[in-house]
Amino acid sequence: MGLSVVFLLAGLGVIGWSVREIALVQRLRREGVRTEGVVVRHRGESAKEGPVTFAVVGFVDLHGLRHEVRAGSSGVRGLPVGGPALVVYLPGVKGSARVDVPSKRRVGLQSLVAGGVFLAVGVMLLLDR
Repeated sequence: MGLSVVFLLAGLGVIGWSVREIALVQRLRREGVRTEGVVVRHRGESAKEGPVTFAVVGFVDLHGLRHEVRAGSSGVRGLPVGGPALVVYLPGVKGSARVDVPSKRRVGLQSLVAGGVFLAVGVMLLLDR
């Protein structure tokens, strides 16, 4: 039963995050301000699979304030330091900025599917007792 609860909770958590991310991306598409930023550095982090690298993009908002946003997914191909990167954000909404990389727009949907798989495995384990 313990393992099924872990899968159920993980599935619900991933689904919750995914729904929030999908809703934000949809709102950014409708209401977001697009601007061009510059990749200011690459930031390395450790993960289970090994080290991963994220691009950090600096941009200036409508009020002339400078901000930085980390790309939502790893991999810096196509985003060299000093190179341009598109950013979309909601004015006045802290934490809403996203690096606009067309190939990475499906992350929320892919996470939703993964959460559904975790949830299904948890239910199957629970019913299989």
